[in-house]
Amino acid sequence: MSGVSVWIGVDDTDSRHGMCTTYVAAVMLERLAGAGARAVDYPHLVRLNPNCPYKTRGNAAVSLHIVVDAAMLGVVRRVVLETVEELAEKGFEETQPGVAFLVGGGVSRRLEEFGLRTVREMVEVDEARELARMEGVELVGYNGGRGVVGALAAIGCPLEKYTFEAIAYRVRENWGTVRRVDPESVYMLQSCGISFDSLDPETGEIRVTPHTPCPVLAGVRAMTAGDALRGLGMLRFLEDVERVVVFKTNQATDMHLTPAKISQLKPYSSAVVEGVVRSIPWTIAGGHTFVIIGDETGELTCAAYRPTGRLRAVVRGLRPGDRVRAAGGVKPKEQGLTLNLERLEILELAEVALATPPRCVSCGVSMKSRGRDAGYRCRVCGAILPSTAAVRRALPRSVRVGVYEVAATARRHLSRPLALSGEGF
Repeated sequence: MSGVSVWIGVDDTDSRHGMCTTYVAAVMLERLAGAGARAVDYPHLVRLNPNCPYKTRGNAAVSLHIVVDAAMLGVVRRVVLETVEELAEKGFEETQPGVAFLVGGGVSRRLEEFGLRTVREMVEVDEARELARMEGVELVGYNGGRGVVGALAAIGCPLEKYTFEAIAYRVRENWGTVRRVDPESVYMLQSCGISFDSLDPETGEIRVTPHTPCPVLAGVRAMTAGDALRGLGMLRFLEDVERVVVFKTNQATDMHLTPAKISQLKPYSSAVVEGVVRSIPWTIAGGHTFVIIGDETGELTCAAYRPTGRLRAVVRGLRPGDRVRAAGGVKPKEQGLTLNLERLEILELAEVALATPPRCVSCGVSMKSRGRDAGYRCRVCGAILPSTAAVRRALPRSVRVGVYEVAATARRHLSRPLALSGEGF
C-alpha cells in the first residue's frame, strides 16, 4: 500500500456525563476515509490503567493507523483536530483531550514500552511530552491536555494479544435516553457462545449495553472480528443505529497484570501476588470482605467488595496457612496498600483442625484442660498429659483448590474471563 503511514492517537474526549472516545474515533475514521485515507488495520481500542484516579469511565484511548498521499497530511491533521474540537465534552475540568500524530517510519520499542507502562501504572504528562519530542510525535492538548498521555500510549501499545469489539452507535436524538435492545436477543447471543461477557450468569444482568448517557447503543465482544459482527447482528435493536465499527482491543487480555512481590507494589498499579493467608477474613458493613496475605517481603490486605459477587464467599472461606495467588488493582487505603481482587487462585489449603481433650489411659474418661498450653488432668485419677496429647479432628473446608473470579458485572475491561482461559490463572 503506497503512501505515507500516519498513526493517530486520541484520548480523554468524554466525561461522566456523556460522549465516548470510541465514537470520536469512529466519526474521525469515516471523515478521513472520505478525504482519501486508507485504513491499515482495525482501529485500536486500548484500555489504559484501570486504577488511574483521573479516568472518567473505562479509561479507553483509541489509535488509528492510516495511509495517505503525502499531499494530504495537512488535511488529515485538520480533520482530526476539527473532529475532536467538535465532539469532545466541553465545560468539564476533568475532560482534557489529547491527540498524537506519528507520521512515517514506525512504532519504536520505546513507544511500545511506554504504551505498556501506561496500561500497568501511572505515567505523567511530562514524560509523555519528552518521549514524543524524542520520537518525533506531535502532541496536541486541550483544557490542560492530560489526554496526550493516553493518545501517545494508544499509538505505542502493542496488541500482541487481542480481542475484538463490534460497537453500534445511537443516533444523536437518542443520546441520554433508555437504550432499547430486546433482552431475549441478548439471551440468544449468550447461549450461542460466539461472544463473551454479554450477560452476567450470576445476576442475569445484560452487559452489551452501557449505563451511561454516551453514544454507544451496544457492544459485542468476541475473539474474532467476524464473531463480534455476527454477535452484534444477532441483537434486536428497537431504535435506529447511526453506525457500526469493529475495534481491535486489549480488552480481556490481562495486559494490566504483572507478577510482583508485596514490597514492590506501587499505588495505582495492577499486580499478581503469591502469598500465604495471615489472618481470619472479616466482613464490614455493606458486605465487603477482607483478608491479609503475606510473602517473604511483607503483608497486604486483599479486598473483595460487594459487587464481586460469589468471590466474597471464597475469601470468607480462607484460613491462615492457605497459599494463594491474588490479582487486582493496588489502591492506597488507611490500612496501607490494598489489592482490590479481580481473581483469586487457591494453590494449597492448610489443615484446619479441632482440638479436643484426650481420654485418660487408665480411666477412659475425657480429661480436663489445665489451661492454655498446660496440658490435661484426669478428673478421676489425677493423671496428667501434655497439651500435645489433644485429639485433633480435621474440619471440612468450604473452599477448594482452584481459580475464582469476580462476577461479570464487576469485571474490569482488561481482565480475562476464566471462560476464555480455561482453568488457568
